[in-house]
Amino acid sequence: MGNFQKHLELAKEKLKAATDAFHMKQNTVVGDLGTKVVEQLVEAAAAMDNEHFGDHQSRHEYSNKNFPDEVNKAMRKIWFAYGDLGYDGVNGKRAKEVIDNLRIIISFFEKRFGVKIHE
Repeated sequence: MGNFQKHLELAKEKLKAATDAFHMKQNTVVGDLGTKVVEQLVEAAAAMDNEHFGDHQSRHEYSNKNFPDEVNKAMRKIWFAYGDLGYDGVNGKRAKEVIDNLRIIISFFEKRFGVKIHE
């Protein structure tokens, strides 16, 4: 099973790197790391339920069952932006959308976990 604290620390580290990359206009990095932040937060939540996932489909199913629509919508936008930023070239607008949606997700998980994720 996953370890809540480990997944939380990984999410924090990847969030900081994604934010730094955004400020340096490294847009494809923002898309990649934004996806990884979401994955680690889902895994952290699952760890609280003694669950662990090794694939995207399981994370999506868990998210759809356990998180509000607003959060799932923000997650989907990040997952779709990853493809656009990673494969279709750099786009600062899409990178900003990733950061904006991460704010929604981070706010939700900070309340859910009762801990500060974004410093």
